[in-house]
Amino acid sequence: YGLVFLGLSEVNAENTIYSESNESDLEELVRSHNGEIEKIKYRIKIIEQNLGISHQEKIPSKNSEQIEKDIKTKSPEGIIELAKDLINVDRCQEARDILSAFIKRNPENLFCGRMHFYIGKSYFVEKDYQKAAKSYMESFEINPDGSKIPKALFRLSQCFLKLGKQDQRKMTLEKLASSFSNVKYGQKALVELNELKKS
Repeated sequence: YGLVFLGLSEVNAENTIYSESNESDLEELVRSHNGEIEKIKYRIKIIEQNLGISHQEKIPSKNSEQIEKDIKTKSPEGIIELAKDLINVDRCQEARDILSAFIKRNPENLFCGRMHFYIGKSYFVEKDYQKAAKSYMESFEINPDGSKIPKALFRLSQCFLKLGKQDQRKMTLEKLASSFSNVKYGQKALVELNELKKS
């Protein structure tokens, strides 16, 4: 019987250790998730601050006077950040209004290419692929060496795919692969071109 009790005590000890280990792992997992939740809450708070809203109030629309004020008081980077935040909360038309107003007032500004990219993104989010494609092409025409151009070309190829324009899609992917082979979207274009060859 002594051996049986000894064996049982060892099993109980192992179970205790295993249980403590599981609790420790669970606590670590909870802490990790809590950290991610706090990051998301912080990002939401920043978006709300950029949009000038509190968590409780309904998101107000910006009228033409408020848009003009934003254009006068914010830097081009600030305008772009505001537009990104608006797109993230499904206020795509408002984002386009602000970006288009800035472009109209400052057609020679170097940031106009990036602004056309985000106009394209707003249409892409709304699944208006025809208008998205037009905006992505304008982004490329204004600043073919801009930082957003690889992504703009890749999104343009996706628009052509959605619109059933396979020839334009292939040409866009070829341009992307040849001009930006060392960046992520250039490599993605190569993968898609290889898939097209197989089909």
